[in-house]
Amino acid sequence: MMVHIKEVAKLANTSITTVSRVINDTGYVKEETRNRVLKAIDQLGYQPLERSNQKKETKAIGLVIPNIENPFFGKVAKHLTKVANQYNYNILLYDIQASDVLREEFLMDLIEKRVDGLIYASSKRFTEAIEKAQEKNKPIVIFDREVKNGEISAVVIDNDHGAFIATEHLIDMGNRNIAFIGGPEDMEITLKRKQGFERALNQYKIPLNMEYIAYGDYKLRGGFDCMQKLHEAHPEITGVVVANDLMAIGAQHYLSGAGVSVPEEIALIGFDNIEMSESIRPSLSTVDYPIERMSERIMDLLLLQIKSPEAQGEMVRLYPTLIKRESTNCRRTKSEAGRGD
Repeated sequence: MMVHIKEVAKLANTSITTVSRVINDTGYVKEETRNRVLKAIDQLGYQPLERSNQKKETKAIGLVIPNIENPFFGKVAKHLTKVANQYNYNILLYDIQASDVLREEFLMDLIEKRVDGLIYASSKRFTEAIEKAQEKNKPIVIFDREVKNGEISAVVIDNDHGAFIATEHLIDMGNRNIAFIGGPEDMEITLKRKQGFERALNQYKIPLNMEYIAYGDYKLRGGFDCMQKLHEAHPEITGVVVANDLMAIGAQHYLSGAGVSVPEEIALIGFDNIEMSESIRPSLSTVDYPIERMSERIMDLLLLQIKSPEAQGEMVRLYPTLIKRESTNCRRTKSEAGRGD
């Protein structure tokens, strides 16, 4: 039975990264720790894979995304490619939904042979991806997922803050009966954005109505279905915070077909600022990700690891901004706003 590096780390009571440093003789490791690692390797019979090409750069960076059909991830890939090209690196794009890239042998092949580093932008099995990258001492940066392991670098957006300012904007426009449409309920980003939504309601002393919350799938159809469900059950809703622009556009399609005017009857605000959000009518208010800055910081962290394997992990937190457009441009009177008490 094959012994994995994480078993060595567990027995030696240390991290996978430290074990990799001992095996590859990269970076400083205390003598006591080194001895524990060597003893664990001997006890378990662990045999590191041969890596004759370890020092040979491919000048390629792997970017793993959940779905290229979502324009947001196309935008992410575009900006990361631009920054990578400035350093003479290319981006190899892997779409989880389009192909079964998470088969263990494929992921291992990607990490071992094809790229000098990995940018992981999906919530699917990203913990496993981190472990595989650590096992092979491969640089990795996590895109917009908070990582508890301080040895792993990540660049995140404060999604709580983004949803807070979106909700606050609807409140400032006089709305009180405000709904929230999230993505899958168990996703970190959904939870963070719902948390910001609830925090804004609480700060402005607006009671949270759990029946005003629906969960979709970050796709157009999901937004359409959630908006239909909410509107049919609660026609008193006058504002909706939607966890991404695609679902917000889907919600807008439903309201248009149902003869509900946006923003006069229901105001909508999305998240991501994809290009489509500005071109539809009415144009969609949204929360803008600082993608260019994210791309720069991600490449900074990744290239640091490539050039200096002993570099420590770092989590960078950036803040989104509010973009006001037509879909929220209607101020409610007290009689129009809903009670909220």
